[in-house]
This record gives sequence, structure tokens and C-alpha cells, in this order.
Amino acid sequence: MSVSTASVELSLASSGVDAAMATQPPQVHRLYRQLQLAGAEPVLPDQAPAETYLLVGDSDNGDRYWAELWKYRAVPKVHTAFGGLVIPQCPLLSAERARAVVSPVGLQVPVESAWVTMRIDLTRFVRPNGVLNEQALQRSLETCVDVGDKLHDVLCWPTPDMRHDAWLNRRLAIVVVGLGDLLRLKRFEPGSHDSLRFLNQMLLWVRTTLQSRSRAIATCSEQLPAITLSDPSHNLPCSGIREDWRRRWREAVQASLVQHRNLLALSPWSLFPANAPADFRYAELLPLLRHADACAFNKTVSIAHWNLKEFKCFHQRAKAVLQQRGATSLIAEHV
Repeated sequence: MSVSTASVELSLASSGVDAAMATQPPQVHRLYRQLQLAGAEPVLPDQAPAETYLLVGDSDNGDRYWAELWKYRAVPKVHTAFGGLVIPQCPLLSAERARAVVSPVGLQVPVESAWVTMRIDLTRFVRPNGVLNEQALQRSLETCVDVGDKLHDVLCWPTPDMRHDAWLNRRLAIVVVGLGDLLRLKRFEPGSHDSLRFLNQMLLWVRTTLQSRSRAIATCSEQLPAITLSDPSHNLPCSGIREDWRRRWREAVQASLVQHRNLLALSPWSLFPANAPADFRYAELLPLLRHADACAFNKTVSIAHWNLKEFKCFHQRAKAVLQQRGATSLIAEHV
């Protein structure tokens, strides 16, 4: 699944779990209903038709490359994807290469990884006076973590690799959308510093809320296996050095303990107001993508009117933000 510099290769994205929903136990549907009552939307892997994704390469590509890619900007069900890394919530774990795209939100993830996905639209929590109902949003976010954790215990994964990944990492993709719509409702200018600061503070609060809930679950559960298996003292011979490493590792784990390797997902297209052609001014919000553990690339707005310069600039800036996430990881990237 790639895009070369000479031509664009169209790639059909498949999650590998579409057929599995028909065999899910009754508890799954009850948990999905719980999400809906909290104002969140469960993302069912068998809801979406086949989509095609163009994976944007990491190299500094020339004008011919971008011109080829730009030709597909208005083709239905064809999307670009450029989130090459998935970032962990726990700094003791490594960033991972994301070489697969799963439906229906177009989440770019490691191959054969197992995700419980749900979506929260911020505009559902705006009161008539334009004020965000933070209490209701907090309840919804916490419900997403609680229900997502339970879903990992009851979902039937279709392959052995996905079952192992679900046990190892307990990944959640809580896709927060409606960022551009929220700005429009509040009548903020998309290119202003105040707009960026407002949404940045809100996403910091969202991320902290999710982390706190995941940590609360972790404190009364068995330690996430991915964290346990990452202990570097396992590879050291029995000695005082090994015991010192083990002690330091336990202290680091207690300071950053979570129950889910990944939590927050964002879409670059949620930066734009929905149901309207993408206003390029909202591209000033791209720095917000640094909060994402993973990115969803199902395009929900039209960019048919963008010229080649705008298209190239948007993708290059977005990729630069997403790559900076990996540079902040404390542990070497896992390839």
C-alpha cells in the first residue's frame, strides 16, 4: 500500500474484521448502546463500503508526484493517508509504524492491530448559548474508555495476530471530531491565535481526561502486558544491575501507568466545518494533530476546489506535525 514518486498506486483498504460483527456476542451490542446513551457513536467495522487510500510517502517528493496525487482530490471514496506513526500513551512504550488503513474511519494503524473505535462529535455538547457542556463531554469521554475496555474482553477478533494484539495492547481509538464546526458555532476566526489556543487547550483537557480514566482502570487491573514485556531488565543477567534496572522500571511504570496503549484519534478533515467545501483558512489548525495517537483519514469534506499549491502545502504541513510526535517519544521507534 504505497504511492511512488512516478505514479500513484491505488490501494484498497480492508480491516479484516468486516465479517466478524455478525458473530459478535450480545454483550457487544449492549455496550454499543451504552456508548450511544453517553453521546458517543460506536464505529462498526462492517458499516462502510470499500474505500481506497493513497499512502503519502515520507521522502521529499517532487512536483510531478504531487500533481499525480492532486488529480485524485475529487474522486469519490479515494483518500490520502499520511499518519505513518502511531504514538503510545505511555512513554515507556515505542512508537509504531502504521502501514495499514482500516475502515470505516480510515484509521492508519500497524498491520494486524486490534482497535476498539468510537467517535465523539464535539458539537453535540454545545449548549444553545454556544458554551461547551464540559461535564457532559467528560462523562462521554470516560464512558468511551470504560466501555472500550469492556469491549476488549468480549469482542471476537478474526485472526490470531489481532487477538494477540488485543490482549497485548488494548488499543482504543476515540475519534474526536467537530473541531472546525465548534469554531464556527463560537464564531471564532480559524486563522487566529485565539482559535488555535482555544482548541489546543480543549484537546489537552480531552487527552488528560482519557489518560486519567485509563490510569484509574489500570490501578485496579493487571498491568498492560505490553508494558510488562517492555521491561529491559528481562534481558539482563541476575545481578545488582538487573535489580537496579527493575526498580527504576517499576518507578517509571507507576508514574505513567495506563491500561490502553492508544486512546485519542483525530482526523485532519475534522479541522474543517462539515457539509461545506474545505475552507483553506482552517489549515492553520493543523498543529492540533500533535495530540493524536493515531489519525483517521476518511475525507468528510470536499477539497475539489483546492489548487495544487494548497493541496501540497496542506499535506506537507500535516505530515510535518505528525512526524514531530514521533520525535518526542522517549523510547526508540518500533519498526
